[in-house]
Parts: sequence; C-alpha cells; structure tokens
Amino acid sequence: MSAQTKTLQPVREIRWRSGFGNLLHKENGMRWGGRRWVVPALIWIAIMNGIVTLIAFADKADPSMAGQDIAAEAIDVFVQIGIFATAIGIVIGVQGAIIREKQLGTAAWILSKPASRSAFILSKWLAYSISAVILSLVLPAVVFFIQSQIFWGKLPAPIPFFEAWLIMVLNLQFYLALTLMLGTLFNARGAVAGIGLGFLFSGSFLPMVLPSWLASLFPWSLQNLAGAMAAGKSLPDGWQIPVIATAIWIPIFIGIALWRFGREEF
Repeated sequence: MSAQTKTLQPVREIRWRSGFGNLLHKENGMRWGGRRWVVPALIWIAIMNGIVTLIAFADKADPSMAGQDIAAEAIDVFVQIGIFATAIGIVIGVQGAIIREKQLGTAAWILSKPASRSAFILSKWLAYSISAVILSLVLPAVVFFIQSQIFWGKLPAPIPFFEAWLIMVLNLQFYLALTLMLGTLFNARGAVAGIGLGFLFSGSFLPMVLPSWLASLFPWSLQNLAGAMAAGKSLPDGWQIPVIATAIWIPIFIGIALWRFGREEF
C-alpha cells in the first residue's frame, strides 16, 4: 500500500450535525459504559413489575377475584404506572442534562470543538430516548410478560398491549422533549423540574376546568387511553386527537430547544 493511500482524508459533515456522532458516542457511553445501565434497569423493574407482583399476590388472597380479573387488573396497573412513573423519571433524570453542562463550562468547551449546537441538543435527545425507552419500558414489558405467564398462565394480547406500549413511549417522548426545552430556557434545575412535574400533575385537575377541546391537545388523557387499549376496550370518540397533538408537540419542543440553545452565549 502506497503512502498516498494511507493519507487521512477530511470528512465533510453538514454543519448542523457537525460532531453529532462523537457527541452521541459520548452520551451513550455515559449510560451504557461498563455496567452503568444495570442499576437503572433494576430500579425500573422494581418500580413497575414489583407493584404488579404485590397486587397479584394481594388479589389472589381475595376469593372474590377471578384469575381473569386479576390478569386484567395487572395489565391496567402496569400501563398506568408506566405512563405516570416514566414521565416523572424522565423529568427528574433530564432536568440537569443541559443546565449542568452550562454551569460546569463543559458545554462551552465542547462547542469550542468542531461540534454544532444542534448536534449537542440532538445527541442528548437521542441518547436519552434510547436509554429511557429500553430501561423503563422495554425491559419491564418483557418481565411483565414473564410475570403474566407465571402468575396467571396466560400472556397479554400482544397487539392491544403493543398499542398501549406505543402510547407509553409517546408520553415519555413528550416529557423528554419538554424537559430538554426547559433546560435551554432556564438556568436552574428547580425551575425545569417544577414546571415539568407541575404540568404532569396538573393533568389530574386541569382537564376538569378547561374546555374539552383544549385539554385534548395535551397528553393528559393518554393514561386512560393506554389502559383502554391494553384491555381491548372500545376507545372514545376523538381519541386520535391527543395522540396526534402529543406527537406534534415533540418536534415543536425540540425545535424551540434548538433555537434557544443556538442563541446561548458562552
């Protein structure tokens, strides 16, 4: 091989994603390097599947509960916990993702390299998406299928369960995008966590005072919707509206985060 063929060749990247691969590799290494993923995985399994197990044993002790009723209740509990707990977890886990790096100066250091600001935001969004979905939704769902076979001798209907699982993923993505956006707008973790969790918990009372058309533009009804899907029940009229609206909010939040971070002064 000649010396010319060994010469390093420059790599041309589109400016907006300059450094994206390296940043994504760094972010994934922080979550998957060594055995860093083991403890979060065990925590999520303990939260979601542990509660299902407790309910299963409690209901088995109740002679009025039939096996089919217990299995249906377990599915509903798993979905309800999955929607609510993963939203809380992603807000708490991501609240300092951007603020921490701004405060420590690592964001300014990274951006002094050939890395774009959009790549900085998008790499965090993708890395958190992958890790959160796998650790908090995929692994507990697999364990839940094993639990169902052990406790009740039957598996959940795969298609309705998968549809409900997709709603859980959508809800998680909404709160991830919301928290990343808030991290570019504020410089204090308390503000990010407070707004994110406040929006989540307000879903328990705001839909009762807001016009129904306005409440349907947010993901507050996804919890009940996912439960109905998993149980194979008929869905209410207009159930597509909160699903579509939530899916639209996600790129809007990411777009605002890209715009705001692009104007950050370091």
